[in-house]
Amino acid sequence: MIKDKPDLRALVHTPSDMASEFIEYAERIRVNPGITWGVPSMDKVIVPMRAGDVVGIIARPGHGKTTMAAYLARKAGKDLLTAGRAESECVVYVSLEQQVEEIEAMFQVDSVEGGITATDIAWGLADLEELKRRAVKRLLLPVWLMGASTIRRRRVPRMTIENIYRTLATIEDDYKIRPALIVLDYVQNIPVERASERVEQVGEAIIRAKELAQYIGAPMVLCVQAARRVDTYDNKIPAASDCQWASAIEQTADKLIGIWRPSLTEGEGSMIDIGTQEIVVTPRLFIARLLKQRMADAGQTFILNFAPEFARLSDMELRHINGVD
Repeated sequence: MIKDKPDLRALVHTPSDMASEFIEYAERIRVNPGITWGVPSMDKVIVPMRAGDVVGIIARPGHGKTTMAAYLARKAGKDLLTAGRAESECVVYVSLEQQVEEIEAMFQVDSVEGGITATDIAWGLADLEELKRRAVKRLLLPVWLMGASTIRRRRVPRMTIENIYRTLATIEDDYKIRPALIVLDYVQNIPVERASERVEQVGEAIIRAKELAQYIGAPMVLCVQAARRVDTYDNKIPAASDCQWASAIEQTADKLIGIWRPSLTEGEGSMIDIGTQEIVVTPRLFIARLLKQRMADAGQTFILNFAPEFARLSDMELRHINGVD
């Protein structure tokens, strides 16, 4: 896909090779903690994301795929900054649907209450002087964006996997900074040439995305749209088989997370049964389920507090949500 003349010897790992390569792999894991979610209940059971991993976030439109991915990108960027790695590593957010300025709004807001929200920016209500101050502060956050722009009025190359790879290589070659995490939002929008059927196109895009993560040597998060049948479920957390247009994500991904915002489909104050307990629906209730995880258990459900206007995700205080003092 990427190299015209691949080195086929690179695919062969002799016992002698593995004797040293596996120890190097184990040493890297000990030194590098990997990408985590920053949510205690999730980090307790989800193995950290490492080089070559592909993690799918599955949801129906409007249920928080992009915001959850932006939250993770910002969190990972802050971790790089704290670890003193921001000059050599970055997070790359690839937007295949929204303009990069719309995605940037989620990096301009604070994750704490108060101040400017992403909603304020979308409505054009944000104070420009405050946005200028935030833009200066934002310079420190090592999160790069890739995609179409409303400001750069020129035709951009098609966002194929090949062009995304070449752009990532340009970042590394020209700016001397390596991607530590890649977000593709969202995978069903990746154009694939020489594939006629939609199912074939999406399936090929997912396989190539996995190859890209391995070539670049960084974990990759894929936003994945769930099929419409999820709307008919009583419990509307998408299953691994609900990926629209493709079952390839179910086989290819290392981890899959299905998400649901009950306030968008159920009446506020109503009760929902998520299989482990009943919960009262509130505007910020956010349900995530670990559908698949290589080399560890899956199936856990996380009850979270989701504030899209601040691109914030945290554990939900169940005493509060259930009205218990």
